[in-house]
Amino acid sequence: MPMKLKALIFYSDLSLPQEDNNFVANFLSEGSKIIEKDINNNSKERYQIEIEFLHVEKGETGVNKIINKLNSYNELFFSHAHTITKYNKEILNKINQKDFLYFFNSNNLTYTETSNLIFAGKTDNLARVEFIQDEIELLSYDKVYFFHTETRLFEKVISNNKNNKNFRDFSFKGMETEEIVIQIKKIFEELKGNDLIILDVGLKCLREVFSFLEINGLNNKVINNYGSLENRFKKISFNLIQLNSGNICSSLSLEDLINKIYKEDIGANKKTLLLDSAWRLEFPLLIAQALDKCDDNDIKNLDYKKLKNSILLFNGTNDIFFGKRLQYGFDKNGENILKDNYSYIFPNSLQIKDNQTPKIMYKKQYITEQNIVKKKSVVYAYIDILRVTNIDIKARFWTAELYLDIVSNFKNPIEEILFNNLSTLNDKFSYKEVWLRTEEEEYNTKRYYVVANFDFLPVAENYPFDWQNIYIAMTIKNNEKNILQPIPLDLVDRDFDINEWDIQNSLTGIKYQKNRLYQDTDLKKTVSITKENRVGWILKRKNTATLFKVGIPMSFLIFLVYYSVMLKYEQASNSIGILTTTFLSAIALYFSVEKPEPKKMTIIDLVFVWFYLVNGVTVVTFGMASFLNETIFNYATFFLKIFIPASLASIAAYLWKRVRRNREDIILDREI
Repeated sequence: MPMKLKALIFYSDLSLPQEDNNFVANFLSEGSKIIEKDINNNSKERYQIEIEFLHVEKGETGVNKIINKLNSYNELFFSHAHTITKYNKEILNKINQKDFLYFFNSNNLTYTETSNLIFAGKTDNLARVEFIQDEIELLSYDKVYFFHTETRLFEKVISNNKNNKNFRDFSFKGMETEEIVIQIKKIFEELKGNDLIILDVGLKCLREVFSFLEINGLNNKVINNYGSLENRFKKISFNLIQLNSGNICSSLSLEDLINKIYKEDIGANKKTLLLDSAWRLEFPLLIAQALDKCDDNDIKNLDYKKLKNSILLFNGTNDIFFGKRLQYGFDKNGENILKDNYSYIFPNSLQIKDNQTPKIMYKKQYITEQNIVKKKSVVYAYIDILRVTNIDIKARFWTAELYLDIVSNFKNPIEEILFNNLSTLNDKFSYKEVWLRTEEEEYNTKRYYVVANFDFLPVAENYPFDWQNIYIAMTIKNNEKNILQPIPLDLVDRDFDINEWDIQNSLTGIKYQKNRLYQDTDLKKTVSITKENRVGWILKRKNTATLFKVGIPMSFLIFLVYYSVMLKYEQASNSIGILTTTFLSAIALYFSVEKPEPKKMTIIDLVFVWFYLVNGVTVVTFGMASFLNETIFNYATFFLKIFIPASLASIAAYLWKRVRRNREDIILDREI
């Protein structure tokens, strides 16, 4: 019997419309089912993880439901922390007699027993403090306003600016909305346009600060350190910089999970909601990978200590946990050491609808690597496809003419970008500069006209009803000093000429790759993660020409086969002649049809195989029955009159189901 382990994934409603909360909850519920199935199918019956999902209302009522569910487990289980930090101590105190592991993201969790806690936080506070300090020191501001709740960064930021006479800090700890409004109005009485505002507060305070700036038409620079802003504000018209640990785009692996759940394109706005909540689904995968490191005896006698020790083997050097979107490496205390930090801005030009505030990367990025904060410049590459002139499934490449706009501080930026899926067998890459525009702070924008062949992985089995995923993969040459921004989904081109195909969906994402290396003369084992930006399109073939080429003649051939079974016993020789003619005609027709991938069994191949079988069965049956007597012949023809339309209906139903699964056959997270 495999060892069984319980997991609880829960979602507590946020300050979002209920429709959005239900949408996120549905994603987590369906995602949990898919991940549970994948884990248990790959466990080789050594263990089974049962993932339960719980959707609760916000506040104490929801917390009590979580506690009751956790207390119902009698054996080893794991779960994650509540997003509202103050509730976690209550939850832990109520379940402290249980055998469990608890993943939390906030570093200010106050709880005495830490042996069954794992800190999975990704926030890079060291980089954030330095980013904020550089903004304060490098630019001349009349005043700096720092709003906080006496948590997170407040001690370090205040300490760094204790001698700055223009720096002022204000605590909003424990304040309710009415008091917050009064305080903000009072503090901002003398606010000027050249004052910097730094926010490290909760959503209640954020709303009032943002509202004050919008109502008064102010355009101050604001740096926000905490919380998710997407879809929570009608408009962001001031100069906002958001510090966040989440990348601007999804990973391709997470995109595949989203596509399994939602068959239609959900759009950038809905996808942003999912990215903010998908971290919960990483923990069952982390547990499964940790269990794979255990031997059979450890699994048989598993408790939370052994499980935690196995998790700590992902130490960031010898091994790294590689999930749907996130990567973890832990120190000996169970704290994640692989931190992320990104800074974003919210261009007004992209805010075309209320409550939709798309973001792009700020031009400067700070990230900690080996306890050293590195400062990197962002390179922006935007693609405008003019036309796709060729999609060759057999040769596995596609040809595009496009404009490539690169915003950077390089003299010749196109030489600094690597296109990782340029065709190797059909090499073609040419470009010419169209125009140059100088931007602020040594940045410039260059437009290139590019013609290139790109490799892709075709799915030929459903030809001529096939769907294909074509894409462009890019990385930056020098990733020590630069970051190549993934193209935001709102800026992916969907309007271009592409013969014989319809664009079903556009996508942008990051392909992560886990690399195992052996270094030095003693072959020390190390692990690293590389990433590649991809922008692509999912296409559906129009297939009109192929349907006419095959469908019309095949219809006549099927009719002739069925006509032959209507002939009487005395005309059996004529039936054999008709059937032989249809068989030979089908062979000739098959060799005249385009076959994009000869080694794959396509829908066209299945149709002809079916016809050959039906035609062959009919010929053999007629031939054998005609040598016997008329009674047996009549029974044979009666059987064929039922068999032929029944087989036609069966193959049609099978092909219909197969074609409807076209979208499921598109897997984005693949290597060429």
